[in-house]
Amino acid sequence: MHDLVQKIKINNSDLKIAEIKGILKILSDNSVDITNSELIRLTGFPKETLRNFKSSISSLLENSDEDSIRLKPAIVEEIKKLDLRPHKWKLYSYEQKDLEDRLLEIRKTYELEPKREYDQFFATANTSVAKALVLRDKGLISGKNIALLGDDDLVSIVLGLMNEDHLNVTVFDIDDEILAVIERISKDLNLKNIRTVKWDVRTKLNPQFMSAFDVMMTDPPYTRNGIALFLNAGVELLGQNKGHAGKYIFLFYGNSFKSPEKTLKVQEVIADFNMVIEDKIDKFARYYGAESIGSASSLYILKATPFTHPLEEVLLTRNIYTFEEQKEEKFPFVDHYTFKIHNVPRHIVGSKKAILKVAGDFANAHRLKVLDTKVTQFRGKGLTITFVLGSSNLLLHTWPEFNAVHMDLITCSPIYNKEMMADSVVDLFKTDRIEIRRIE
Repeated sequence: MHDLVQKIKINNSDLKIAEIKGILKILSDNSVDITNSELIRLTGFPKETLRNFKSSISSLLENSDEDSIRLKPAIVEEIKKLDLRPHKWKLYSYEQKDLEDRLLEIRKTYELEPKREYDQFFATANTSVAKALVLRDKGLISGKNIALLGDDDLVSIVLGLMNEDHLNVTVFDIDDEILAVIERISKDLNLKNIRTVKWDVRTKLNPQFMSAFDVMMTDPPYTRNGIALFLNAGVELLGQNKGHAGKYIFLFYGNSFKSPEKTLKVQEVIADFNMVIEDKIDKFARYYGAESIGSASSLYILKATPFTHPLEEVLLTRNIYTFEEQKEEKFPFVDHYTFKIHNVPRHIVGSKKAILKVAGDFANAHRLKVLDTKVTQFRGKGLTITFVLGSSNLLLHTWPEFNAVHMDLITCSPIYNKEMMADSVVDLFKTDRIEIRRIE
């Protein structure tokens, strides 16, 4: 029977052995059918991954129903002999049954339906409570001004039920119904210091809310544009962070583990705001629906720095929801690199003739055809040199007083011997201190 796991692994190469054992443990502990939706919420597997898994173990199944799954009794007995341990599907979890039960009752009383036009997928009661508890454990409730940017999960209500001292919560949402229900619940349950504000983040923030908050939590549309726009709103709500104690954004984002490029894009967006990812808890949140991403999302705890700032260009974004076209326009260039070159000898960085020769030699080494050259000299003897290339341009700026050169290269065709560019810069500029960054 130990060979069973290895056989299943062959047909499920994207799953870890521990995950395969974990799902077998779940199935062997259930004597009745378990629905696909429930299994997705438990594991965080995307719908397609679960479908492939079910297909790979079809001979072991008592029930091959499309919407549920159950192992044959004989297989259950064999798996139990393996004495499998429950798999930890997320590294950190919260449970507070009394709060979860109260929230479930509230959900039944104040009926809400998720709206597709706002990318709403309601979180489980456990997740809504966990979102509030993680704020408490980070010391970000009592005496703090909290902004919830979107609250279809009713985290504001959970915060009110927790009876924390000096609670001050403002819910911003585009959905009138969500705001009205939060107001009704707060009034009916006598929950204090919860206010609501209608706001479409694609419009400018009311100045009275600028820099008014210590922490912001958001579960935005899971698109690059959506993440950027909601993060930008969060940065505006927090304002400048002058110290190191920190203002925080709690960001939720989910996608299939088979699409790491989307996660990398989100990390790029976070970096654009100069925020630190202080913690990341994978698959922290669970939802009803959103099965294509495993009905789960990860929590990014982002700490603002003195360098955190809004990005004006994101306000031009209109399409932020997953059902809207998210086509990324491709620029015609192939490569874009920047070079920060330090400790350049004075006889190079301080001489127009020498710097032109070095730059020209770099262009020749990598077959960059120079069509025209423009040199601008500044009062402090710094130079800006623009080489118009047959395939785009090469720009240099020098700071003789700091023995530094910055070089920016954009090309519309592949760079010859690209992997040797660092060596070329080191050799030609006579330095061993360079920083290279590929922009795109």
